This record gives sequence, C-alpha cells and structure tokens, in this order.
Amino acid sequence: MILKPTEAVILAAGEGKRLRPLTNNTTKALIKVNGKPLLQILIEQLKTVGITQIIVVVHHLKNTVISHFGDGSHFGVKLTFVEQKELKGNANALPYVEPYIKKERFFLLAIDSLFETDLLKRLLSHQSEGVFTVKEVEDTSRYGTIAVEGKKVKKIIEKSLHPPSNLANFSVYIVPKEIIPECKHVSLSPRGEYEITDALQALIDKGMTFEYEKSNYILDIGTPEQLQEAQELAKKFRL
Repeated sequence: MILKPTEAVILAAGEGKRLRPLTNNTTKALIKVNGKPLLQILIEQLKTVGITQIIVVVHHLKNTVISHFGDGSHFGVKLTFVEQKELKGNANALPYVEPYIKKERFFLLAIDSLFETDLLKRLLSHQSEGVFTVKEVEDTSRYGTIAVEGKKVKKIIEKSLHPPSNLANFSVYIVPKEIIPECKHVSLSPRGEYEITDALQALIDKGMTFEYEKSNYILDIGTPEQLQEAQELAKKFRL
C-alpha cells in the first residue's frame, strides 16, 4: 500500500513578471485573492487534508514573505522557508528542499495555482506513485498537455500545435521523492530553464506510475485578467 503524503512543497520563488505592475513591490505569495494572500489560501487548503509540514521555496522579496508568515504556528502548520539561490526554473528549486523531505511522496504546488479544496482530497485517493492535475481546455496552445493510457499518464507534451489530448497540465501534483535527484539531471529547456515536467517524464520513462485527476476549476494566475478570474473562483468556493 502506498502511504499518503504528509508534506508539501510550494514553489514561490518567481518574480511574477507577467503580473506586473502588481508585483513591482510585492511577491505572488502575498497577492490577495478574496482578501487573503495566495500562500495563506494554499496553507489552509493543505491543512484541511492533514498536511502540516510545508516547505516554501522563496527568492524574490523573500524576507517579506518570511516575516508575514513566520513559522506557520498561527495557521496550525510548520512552515520551513528555503531559498532558491538562482531562478533557473522550477526543477532547479527542488534540490534545495531535499534535506526537508522525509516521506516517500509529497504534494508539489505552484504558488500561482488556485483550485477547489476538494481537489486535494481527490489527489490523495490515488494509489499511484504520483498524480497530475489536469483540466479539459478548448485552446491547448497556452498549456502543456498529457498523453494518457487509461488512468495513467504516459507523456507530457509542452505547448504543441498537435497536442495528444485536450488535458492541460497544471502545477498541482503528488510526486515521489525520487523526483528530487531526477531534477539534478534535467537539461536546459528551449526557454533556458530547468523544467519539472522533464523530471516527471524521466520518472515515467523509468516505469514509475503516474495517474491524473481532473479539475474543472483550477486556474493558473499568470496575468491580471486571470487574477480577476481567481477572485471569482475564491468567492465561489469560499477560499
């Protein structure tokens, strides 16, 4: 039996360039949605499903985030802040959390993902080594997509003119801890970053089992327009 994760990593190091000027003097972690900072929403959602050990990867304006949230005791969790020294992509962030991951699997979330809390419960119901979150979209040009075989993820395709499905990949996962050493071996992507999706594909190619869970509501908050959508979603689900 595969044990349920008790830890989470939240990737919150980026500068939020697409959200400027909103992020000129703050960081995405502190941008408010429905009156709450994004990081607080994720912390509260994780606590709802029993995740109380949370590692937050920071860089841009890191001290403002650390001073706002402290050790997490105010929220009933233990927060550990880890600095990503250089912003070279999300796969470059994970080796920094290696000393803090004790369990076989953990939640991995991007700070700019907003979703219904029930999604986390559904992810936990899977007995596979890892789980992707996907959403059916009409326009796949903005997203990486996945190729599936039954319940299993077989391939991750970055933005493509000929995607294998309309299942867009979003940055809310359960991952095995083997992803951390795998992240150390990925090559630079065409956009000059080290990508977690490349590490995930390597694990799939080695025979690890990844399933997927659909969400009808998940959002990637990358632009001011998407931030407005997020405000509506947060009100709908009382986040």
